[in-house]
Amino acid sequence: MVGRQLLVAALTAATFLHGGICEHPPSLTHQNPYADAGRDPLADYMDLRDNVTEYMPERRRSPQPVSEWQNHAAILRRQAQAAGEGALLCPTGGWCGTSETHCIGPNKFSPCQEGFGKCSIIRPKTCGEGSGTTGGRTIGYYQASNVRDRVCNRIAPSQIKTAGYSHLYFAFASIDPASFAVIPAQAADEPLMREFTALKKSGLQTWIAVGGYDFSDKERSTHTTWHDLCASPAARAAFIASGKTFMDKYGFQGIDLDWEYPGDPKRGGSRADIANFVLLLKEMRASYGSQYGISLTLPPDIWYGQYFDAKGLEPYVDHFGFMSYDLHGSWDSDVKTLGAIIRGQADVREIYNNTIPLAYADLDFSKIVFGVAWYGRGYTVSDTTCNTLGCGFKGPSKPGKCTNQAGVMSLTEIQDLIKEKGLKPRLLEGAMMKELTWDDQWIGYDDYYLTEEMIELCEETVALKKKFANNYCFGGTMAWSVDFNSGTGDSNSAPVSTDG
Repeated sequence: MVGRQLLVAALTAATFLHGGICEHPPSLTHQNPYADAGRDPLADYMDLRDNVTEYMPERRRSPQPVSEWQNHAAILRRQAQAAGEGALLCPTGGWCGTSETHCIGPNKFSPCQEGFGKCSIIRPKTCGEGSGTTGGRTIGYYQASNVRDRVCNRIAPSQIKTAGYSHLYFAFASIDPASFAVIPAQAADEPLMREFTALKKSGLQTWIAVGGYDFSDKERSTHTTWHDLCASPAARAAFIASGKTFMDKYGFQGIDLDWEYPGDPKRGGSRADIANFVLLLKEMRASYGSQYGISLTLPPDIWYGQYFDAKGLEPYVDHFGFMSYDLHGSWDSDVKTLGAIIRGQADVREIYNNTIPLAYADLDFSKIVFGVAWYGRGYTVSDTTCNTLGCGFKGPSKPGKCTNQAGVMSLTEIQDLIKEKGLKPRLLEGAMMKELTWDDQWIGYDDYYLTEEMIELCEETVALKKKFANNYCFGGTMAWSVDFNSGTGDSNSAPVSTDG
């Protein structure tokens, strides 16, 4: 029977980074930073590019997708602590997987099931590309910090292009590490929040997102706040009550919990977080009832997903946000299992692999929203004669003129760059991404066309991914972040320096 028993005890009911892009660079995300190199990382990438079949069953080039290529890259190395039909299984060497290569029958050299019984392979169910399952929720995050930190193209809440969205999330509020009360991240955010919630109307809700990646940084006073909060009944009660007060004060209709990540000691957590997070959500729902919405974000990988009892959390949330982006970036060069090889930060083939643990956890996909990125990640290539997926890089791409962060460009910056330089984007059909190259620069991104009247999806990338999400029965989409593609804001030109 497919149920919570499907996952090994070490992974609980594991599921699956968003948060803070452009506010921070992720830290070795989506890979085990402690893993040995294993086999050649470039060979791993070629497996993905050349051997993974298309996600649609009618397009398969082999009987089953090679759905666990990341096992070669040591995305997770753990011994199985439990077994049984359908379990996520590991061989004695500790390599975990979800595909046929991890069953004793198909591969005698990888006896994952030896001594554990029958092997069962689980695939996400399909609803069809035209099912429209994502139509009910379209969520857009808004980075409040953009009005303070961005060089140009600053977007005030009143300038957000709201067409097509059912929910807007203000990112982020903070938590007082002493009282556990929800508080503004900055005093300057108070008028921004009121301007933001003034956008709500019939068919458009405004929610507050709490936490974010930076919140749990080791250098922050809030490094262990999520952990401490969930571990104490009194602290949980204080947080829940203050959340109500905060939402009522500023006019929010729901709260999104962005904990990155429970269970990870380097992020202020411990394994006790797995059960305690469920207790927090259970108590929140008991207190909030249907008056306030509740959501939380899930990372798209097993390494961090092991610390989420998503099946236990599922009854208490309106929906999960599946952060199907930031899979790769220039930080890959510091990860032995990856190396300095250009990979797409939102390659749908890898995203498909990462949906499989969701199916093993027996989650209801109608409660999961599929993430898309309104920004690109890029590299400075090692050799200008090799400037596509699988080529080498020597560092992040040059900063955009407004976001001013190496390795990242907003969609607005990318569209401006295409016009300024007369560049021609190329569709990477297998990855469902666009790539843009010039000089020694490479950017991978998703795009769509925006009109004043409505969001009109172009025939490539975002529309393709929405079809993908519909096919796998996802219950909506979410975008990080609306300030990356709501026009020029205050200006799309950086200030002219008058120094010297």
